[in-house]
Amino acid sequence: MKNYNRDAVELRKRSAAAGRKWAIFGDEQPPDSVGVMPDANDPEHNEPRTQALWGNLMGGGSGVEWYFGYKFPNMDINCEDFRSRDKMWDQTRYALEFFQKYVPFEEMEPDNSRVSGVASGWALAKADDVILVYLPEGGATAQVRLGAGAYTVSWYNPRAGGPLVKGAALQGPGVKAIGPPPLDAAGDWAALIRKR
Repeated sequence: MKNYNRDAVELRKRSAAAGRKWAIFGDEQPPDSVGVMPDANDPEHNEPRTQALWGNLMGGGSGVEWYFGYKFPNMDINCEDFRSRDKMWDQTRYALEFFQKYVPFEEMEPDNSRVSGVASGWALAKADDVILVYLPEGGATAQVRLGAGAYTVSWYNPRAGGPLVKGAALQGPGVKAIGPPPLDAAGDWAALIRKR
């Protein structure tokens, strides 16, 4: 599942260069025996959430179709109880609510080069005006490259949803530390950075 972001960015670039922009979806999360496990087997769904769902969206993709692996009850072919993945549906809804409410997604481009100071981080940017940083592995040491001006940081918890949480005030230009997430810095977080 680790290639969703890379693949979305690449397919977005190639389709635009060909003059035929695609809507890029992620489908059938590997391995085929696992996919998205039932909540009983994987109550947090960290890998599908961070790598597939947020990986695709942060690459400028259009989302994912969840695949249920064949090793688990209510698998891809015989699922009769979609409540078996209730927590995954909630986490998908949290992502959609966040993007629809707070992010000018259609005006943004993937720009992962803006993120540094962490093992893994992705960014979408609307020029230097709005920058969304996603930290799939968390990170209190994340840095972002800003344009000139004053910025505000607001945090969003992809695991639990809810309102934005106020973060640091930043001054650009240059590479700046965005500060630690409001809690559980080891979990995944989204930082929405807006020019004032």
